[in-house]
Amino acid sequence: MRLLQAPPAAAAAMLAVLLTGCASGSTDGANTPCADLNVSIGETSKDLSAVAISRGKISNFNVPFWVPGGVKARSALEDRQTRKIEGLETELATKRQERASRCQRP
Repeated sequence: MRLLQAPPAAAAAMLAVLLTGCASGSTDGANTPCADLNVSIGETSKDLSAVAISRGKISNFNVPFWVPGGVKARSALEDRQTRKIEGLETELATKRQERASRCQRP
């Protein structure tokens, strides 16, 4: 049986990479809150998009005429999704305003 042998330079390079790990340069403490705000804004935007898509699916759903209270239930679901969207939009506006006041634009 023949063992795989790497050239010494490749083995040394691999060892150096493994020992170094994911070392990165120094992190600036001022950028951390801005990065956190950006992540938070992105997550809120994703949630907002998901709720808007869900509301669109609900509003496009054709309720059969024979389902008692079906149209009323659909409108109640649409209203609930609309309230969620309005809340997320308010939250997003607040986060954007906080980012504008706290973080500098390059």
